Amino acid sequence: MSHFSTKTISFSMIGLLITSAAQTADAFELSGSKWFGAETVIYVDMEGQSGTGILWNTAFIAAMDDWTNATPFTFAVNEAHRDPCTNDGLNGVDFAEDFCGTEFGNNTLAVTVRRFRNTLLGAPDIVQADIVVNAAEAFDVFDGNLVQFGPTFGKIDFRRTALHELGHVLGLEHENIKAAIMAPKISNLDRLQADDIAAVVALYSGLDNCAIKDLNFGLTNAALDTGDCTVQDLTAGGEDTSFIDIYRFELSNTTELEFSMTSLTLESVLLLASADLNYLDVDSVINDDCSSTLDATLPPGSYLLLANTYDEPIKEACQTSGAYQLNVAFLSDSPQALGNNSSLQGGLSSAQFSGGITANNGVSFGNRFTPDDSLDITATITVDPNHVGQAGFLVVAAVVDGQILLLNEQGAFIEVGTNPDPIIRAVNKTLEASETLDIVSDLVPAELGINSITVDFVIGYGLASDPAEIYFHQVPLNLIVAP
Repeated sequence: MSHFSTKTISFSMIGLLITSAAQTADAFELSGSKWFGAETVIYVDMEGQSGTGILWNTAFIAAMDDWTNATPFTFAVNEAHRDPCTNDGLNGVDFAEDFCGTEFGNNTLAVTVRRFRNTLLGAPDIVQADIVVNAAEAFDVFDGNLVQFGPTFGKIDFRRTALHELGHVLGLEHENIKAAIMAPKISNLDRLQADDIAAVVALYSGLDNCAIKDLNFGLTNAALDTGDCTVQDLTAGGEDTSFIDIYRFELSNTTELEFSMTSLTLESVLLLASADLNYLDVDSVINDDCSSTLDATLPPGSYLLLANTYDEPIKEACQTSGAYQLNVAFLSDSPQALGNNSSLQGGLSSAQFSGGITANNGVSFGNRFTPDDSLDITATITVDPNHVGQAGFLVVAAVVDGQILLLNEQGAFIEVGTNPDPIIRAVNKTLEASETLDIVSDLVPAELGINSITVDFVIGYGLASDPAEIYFHQVPLNLIVAP
């Protein structure tokens, strides 16, 4: 787990050399530094044209397009001048007799300067990258081998030089591999190679390296241990090998959330991020115990909760692997969406599910209540259009301590063990486009002798023509009753 800073902390220079050299077959290496959002704008306004009649601007923009068309990264162009030697937060490119007041090194064709800002996890983000091209070199624009006869004899191809430098802009390092534009020495290669493209895909697809689970509001028991995803996997680089679990959740309206990650032995760290890994908050307070807490009020949208630890122990009592319990409470002014749909038999549907628990007649909805609250629990199913008008049924399940209870037509929950057969139905009816279920009304847990309980509700529906198939949601409707 990395520490957070909002300041630009460093810069690096990296360039392309004119001479060729023997090369090995090593694969690409990634530092992990990248642009947030996999996109940036470069200001391109270079005067003049090559001996073959191609504008320098045209050749450079074509190189930008090559990266954009072949990889997950997007280069946008603004045809205006920006001094590449100015730290202004903008990306510029231009020819110059020297590198921002310093002589170019021997045989140096161009230099890319990248500026970085620390982020919560992984290597620092790139926030500015400028390219300075050595005006003393003899450039032209041509395809094929470097050594040619005729007008381009003794010239260096500007377009492949631009391709190389743009690779540094988007976060690639030099690659010690023969078939790569990102090799440190210019060569006869004049287009992006498979290794160049694979490096960008790896750098900007870190989320694909880790399993992402749906976040259940309420309690989740899990562990961080060998075999789990690491921060290094997630960020595609860097040196942070701490374990991490990733949970996704959707909010349909502004919601207050309380997250806690508790463990007797695991040094717990919670992070909150947008769906594309823009880090929003982190619990960076090192407490006396091994737990972590994080509160947030979030607008509608898609989010990630990351359960992390440190790559080295911080406190003697807390380790960097072990079991933890995740507890999520929320409060909102409307019912919640209940995640992606699923089915018992693997059938596909477009059904959508939502539900809510309220103790104040719908003024607010949440999942944590006291024993004396009077609870109303409702759920709504948007039925797949292909199923509307067919004979069917509705099902309501309550899961308590691993045991399943099903709601019958008389409004009572019946314990059915862990593998109910047949499935008890709450309602038999012709399915309408929208089905609303009043699961309980005016329920006061204390009046039933309940002082503390956790229940996960799942609703679903089926067709009379295929009673073994039930369509339901993946995120349960959670209820926590506690004093």
